[in-house]
Amino acid sequence: MHKPFFLILLLIISLFIYLWQQNTSIRLAYKISALQTEYNNIISDNDNLRLKINSMLALEKMYKIAKERNFVTANEQNRVYIE
Repeated sequence: MHKPFFLILLLIISLFIYLWQQNTSIRLAYKISALQTEYNNIISDNDNLRLKINSMLALEKMYKIAKERNFVTANEQNRVYIE
């Protein structure tokens, strides 16, 4: 009489362990997906910041070259604005 009881108990415990493992696996998959999305957003933000830095450095380089070649800033009367 004890054998069927232990067999059923072992089956129930095995089923709970299997369901727990599946639940954990699904939760981790969702978490990995969320982290992948966050990572992609950070990479995109990083690329945008690099572009901004490079454009700022390009302006600084332009000012440096202009200063080395003794360029002057045009006064208000000599400026032409194009729309």
